Amino acid sequence: MKKGRKMSYKIVKELIDKMKVPNCILLYGTEEYYIDDAVSLIKEKYVDSDYESMNYMEFEKIENNFNDFQEFMSTFPFMAEKKVCVVKEAGFLTSAGSLNKKEEDKIVDIIDNVDFCITIFLVKGAKIDLRKKLVKKLKDKNAVFELNKLSEVELSKYIVNKFKNLNMNISIQDADYIANNSGYLEYESTVSMYHVNNEIEKIAAYKGNSKNITFEDIDLLLIKSVESNIFKLVDYICEGRKEKAFEILDEMLLNNTPEQFIIHMITRQYRLLYQYVVLEKKHYSFNDIMSKMKIKNFVASKLTKQSKVLNQEKIQYYMEKILEVDKKIKTGEIDNRIGLELITNGIIK
Repeated sequence: MKKGRKMSYKIVKELIDKMKVPNCILLYGTEEYYIDDAVSLIKEKYVDSDYESMNYMEFEKIENNFNDFQEFMSTFPFMAEKKVCVVKEAGFLTSAGSLNKKEEDKIVDIIDNVDFCITIFLVKGAKIDLRKKLVKKLKDKNAVFELNKLSEVELSKYIVNKFKNLNMNISIQDADYIANNSGYLEYESTVSMYHVNNEIEKIAAYKGNSKNITFEDIDLLLIKSVESNIFKLVDYICEGRKEKAFEILDEMLLNNTPEQFIIHMITRQYRLLYQYVVLEKKHYSFNDIMSKMKIKNFVASKLTKQSKVLNQEKIQYYMEKILEVDKKIKTGEIDNRIGLELITNGIIK
């Protein structure tokens, strides 16, 4: 059975706590924070800082300096039972990279016979190639762990617990608000837990000795994500609140969000809204729509609200008009800013 992020991270942490980390381990997935955290915990557990220069080594890649990698692997640790080696970009374990057969065989030998060094292979934001000999070997050793991004529920719980560790209280509703507006859960998001932690620490620093985090604190300090602002922008457009729509638009432009990207995201939002309304008319349930559209709960909830304001024909009309504006921008008839103003103020009646 495929392990989820939560389970994989928990297993890795237990192995570290019990000092039973395999001599070769592969960490991969979409959550950079958890991958880096696992490496830090392994280093902290196994490497004495006094002898770090002799017992710890990082390689960006090993394809072009395999001999240096092998030399480190073949020397015994100094004043310690184990040493640690980190290969930060193990692209040879994906379909996009490779090692020659001789180098592969040497790593197989390391996996089988070198027990005085923990080698950590990292693949961030890419898929490993399950057909590769080394990946199969590591899987046979139960040494492959996928650390992916948190789900909506996991992220909200994490935020509550993070504030709790800082001796502060936050409601689950306000934690949801941070989760859904941080950008972490968004379509094609590159936001990691590093960003979420920064937002939490910023709010905590602002509150100082105060124990309770309020919605007003969060709304004042949280940097709203592009998708969150797009939802608001479309909300205001649908409601005919043009002044508010322009406030959001100005805020996004001040934050250097590319104009063409804003148009792309507005177009995408109307497409999602159209799909949602069509499925709703076919009497699909809320959960079935989420599953069929592959969207998260907070996105579906927003679409539900917006679908109450616009019918299918109106949404289709807006989509056609937005595409007309987009075409005029791409052919040079109007510039991006005028196009955005037309979408926000002119074509939506």
